[in-house]
Amino acid sequence: MINCNSIMMLLAIICSQSYAFTIGQSRKTGTAIGTDTVNPNPKSITSRLFPVHRRKITSSLYDKWDDLVDEDQDETPEWRGPPIPKDMKYNEFNLKRQYNNFVAIRTAGGPEMTNDIFARDPGTDVFWFAGKVSRISDVSLAKVVARQYPLIEEHSARLRPLELFDKNGLLELWAAPGDSELDVAYNRPAVRFVKMARAEETEGADEVKNREIGFQGEIYEAGEEGFRTQRTEDGLPSNPEIDV
Repeated sequence: MINCNSIMMLLAIICSQSYAFTIGQSRKTGTAIGTDTVNPNPKSITSRLFPVHRRKITSSLYDKWDDLVDEDQDETPEWRGPPIPKDMKYNEFNLKRQYNNFVAIRTAGGPEMTNDIFARDPGTDVFWFAGKVSRISDVSLAKVVARQYPLIEEHSARLRPLELFDKNGLLELWAAPGDSELDVAYNRPAVRFVKMARAEETEGADEVKNREIGFQGEIYEAGEEGFRTQRTEDGLPSNPEIDV
């Protein structure tokens, strides 16, 4: 069982050293997250789906986060949702804290304690990969997303300004199993997205401490188009499964 004490110990270690963590799928090697298994690249779906790069979360990516945060006031997406808790407002301090939490929880509990998160404009059937969340054993998936909803939502809006920027506060967040990007890319029906709710709609979400949960936001490298998928209202693939 992953509890707060074990997470706090790992956080102390993580914050005292440089670290790297793999997310997404390598477009070059096709290596799945958290495994040593080499899988074929989904060449036939690159026009619809763009698997995310394998990368290291380092100070350079913190700089990319800074680029997302330190924009002019006029470039801040208008917030249309409910009031935001101070510790979940979109700023560098909160982003880094929740990232550190994510790494600590993932290190202690493995991918079973994580979920992939996709953001969607309710007016479309396109779901954009926004990042990953993690939680300790006592926190449900519903609560980990609800508690961090404003942080994840604004990150999604800034990540996809053309598609999502004007809908900040109205976006839907959907959860998939942790490290399921390959299955999503191949439209495998076994992976079903689950629609998440905001904190005011989720009983007990406000009682979750920020150190009990984490968020690792997606970051694009130069020229990367992002990872997206088309889904039905039931969270299932809109397109046929791709055989490889």
